[in-house]
Amino acid sequence: MFEDYHVCPYTGLRSFTEEESIYFKGRDEHIKEATAQLERNKFLMVTGASGDGKSSLVYAGIIPNARAGFLRSKYSNWQVIDFRPERSPYKNLCKALSSGLNIPNITTIEAELSHGFSALVDLYKNSSRHYDEHSDILKKMSPEGRQVQKREGANLIILVDQFEEFFTNPENYANGVTSRESNLVINLLLETARISMEENFPIYTVFTMRSDFIGQCTAFRGLPEFIGYSQFFVPRLNRSQLSDVIEEPAILNGNSISKRLVERLIHDIVEGVDQLPILQHALNQIWVAAESGQKQMDLIHYAMVGGLSPTELEDRDRQEYEKWFEALPEYTKSTFSAPSLQNVLDAHATNLYEQAADYYLEKTSKTISKKEAKKIVQSIFKCLTKIDQSRAVRNRMTLREIHEIMENHSIAFETLKAIINIFREPGNTLIRPFINEGEASGTLNENDVLDITHESLIRNWELLKIWAKEEYDHFMTYLDFYQQVERWEQNNRSRGFLLPIGPLTYFEKWYETLNPGAHWVKRYLKQSDKETDTKATEIIANCEDFLDQSASKHRIARAVIKIGGRKIAAVLSILVLLALSSFVFVETYNKRNDVILGKLQNEIQPVLTNPSVSLDPKSLYLVCAERNRAGSMVGTLEAINNLPDQILLASTVGIIVVGNDIHNKIYLADTAANYAIEKALKVDIQTQDKKALLTGMVQLSDMLDYHQHYYPSKTLEKDIENVHGVMAKLIIEILKDDSR
Repeated sequence: MFEDYHVCPYTGLRSFTEEESIYFKGRDEHIKEATAQLERNKFLMVTGASGDGKSSLVYAGIIPNARAGFLRSKYSNWQVIDFRPERSPYKNLCKALSSGLNIPNITTIEAELSHGFSALVDLYKNSSRHYDEHSDILKKMSPEGRQVQKREGANLIILVDQFEEFFTNPENYANGVTSRESNLVINLLLETARISMEENFPIYTVFTMRSDFIGQCTAFRGLPEFIGYSQFFVPRLNRSQLSDVIEEPAILNGNSISKRLVERLIHDIVEGVDQLPILQHALNQIWVAAESGQKQMDLIHYAMVGGLSPTELEDRDRQEYEKWFEALPEYTKSTFSAPSLQNVLDAHATNLYEQAADYYLEKTSKTISKKEAKKIVQSIFKCLTKIDQSRAVRNRMTLREIHEIMENHSIAFETLKAIINIFREPGNTLIRPFINEGEASGTLNENDVLDITHESLIRNWELLKIWAKEEYDHFMTYLDFYQQVERWEQNNRSRGFLLPIGPLTYFEKWYETLNPGAHWVKRYLKQSDKETDTKATEIIANCEDFLDQSASKHRIARAVIKIGGRKIAAVLSILVLLALSSFVFVETYNKRNDVILGKLQNEIQPVLTNPSVSLDPKSLYLVCAERNRAGSMVGTLEAINNLPDQILLASTVGIIVVGNDIHNKIYLADTAANYAIEKALKVDIQTQDKKALLTGMVQLSDMLDYHQHYYPSKTLEKDIENVHGVMAKLIIEILKDDSR
């Protein structure tokens, strides 16, 4: 299923490399213009829309042009020092300089550059890459030694690729403020560019950046002026240039592509972002479908990758296609339902997602369920995307960080590594770092940074758009939830700030679905915060405590609503009581005879005082009776002649009324609440069964909190305070009794 990959002239989603410059077509004039501008100004900011080929223009255009002598400078040799800012731009610059200037001690470079200003130029001057024929050291060398030193001399191209990472990573830029490290790097590079221009020094500085980040560049002093001085905006390709992009790489690779396929691909390119990566990816997949270019790439192969409807094929090709299609698994067939150029990427990614379990078995000889493999893939891509200003973008993360977030779901580290590799294979390259040609295992280290190759995958893979939205929804729910946790914390964890039953049920379900751990929370903390591990652990502990205490507050109300294991008995009891009640209420209405209701109340009294009958039917009877004759509930409660039972039953009535859509709920709730409060505040603790009384008081406290949430009032707030005072005294008395 997963065959060895052969050389393909189309790169897919990734940028062209310097070695692939022979296949980089359609940009000859643009390369010439950009090279001349860089030669003239020693600085170049290459900008353009996402997917317009900025990195490819530099790596496969400007740099090969310089090496070929089209960028005239002091030396014939060129040394490229390239890096991406990522999360640590200063360290990444130092690593790149260490390799490019043959200075193995990175600590030395870090110390030198920390001085700022001309430190980078001085570092170059003191390296083997700089040949100064007037230096005293060279004068003392032999002619042979000077020749060796001269051959090592090289012009420098310092390339900062994906410059927007200075703004997309919170370590570099937060709340409109740049980090100290970012400022140091930018100041060094701009000062180097200034010195190179003024002294005609052979150092050339190139940035590549998405044009929609130009506004943020004002955060760096001096950078907007440099951009205004030397910016090259990568133009969109015209029809002729697009034809070169499609045709020429195939010809140079010894492959063949039909004219009608070229025309159809150009026709199918839509306006907007992602034109080139979508096209390159489709060509890559077409080449694979054409047996790695052994057959002429044609419309049938475009249909085989989900880009063209088979109804548009010639009869012979359609018959061949239909025979091929019948042998496909059902999940693959489903990806061909809406063929288009953009669908090629969606179909490819979805098939890899579906094949993850089979890939894992093939590579490890171990089995994993399809459901588990899919779950891992979803988690990986949720980690590697984030919502920034209402749009999904890439989110770089180390393998260790991804695994830590997934720990709550018991995913083994080795399993995670093996599953990721299907998206890193040479023929796929949807996640970087890629598996190199001939590399058997594609081994990842825990500190390797994973990244989605291009944001076009996020915009065109339907499943990934859904996952990114789910993760964003989880984050927004977390913000809402934690705001309430913080309010509870700020008010000394008062019961009055616990969740009401409706929001509690919602947040419990959300928490159970997400099962967030400290590392998930840490992802959303500001990276500049110190001791984020400790803070995230504390947040999770507070969240779980908040949920537990909120659930404890409503345990009786939930029992009333759900009834539980006694549901059948309760329903039967209610039906019997309602049947009796209905008969009497009709007779009462017709005869205006209150004596009958009184008789029923006497008959029902043994049921209300029977401890084996649950509170649910008792309370519902009281509600029905009160609705038919105002004041009957108080009379019935008084007849019970047991204070703890009176308080317990009245409190349960109050909870049922407020928690359900019952007519006249305010009147009924107030009646139950006032009765229970009056009894509780006048109680003589010493004459009661204290533990039974405490049970009733706890229920009363729950009812009052519930009532206060829906119908808040200062009076009720004072009543709650008084009831809590009685409960405190009662608890003290119980403890005294138990200690005797």
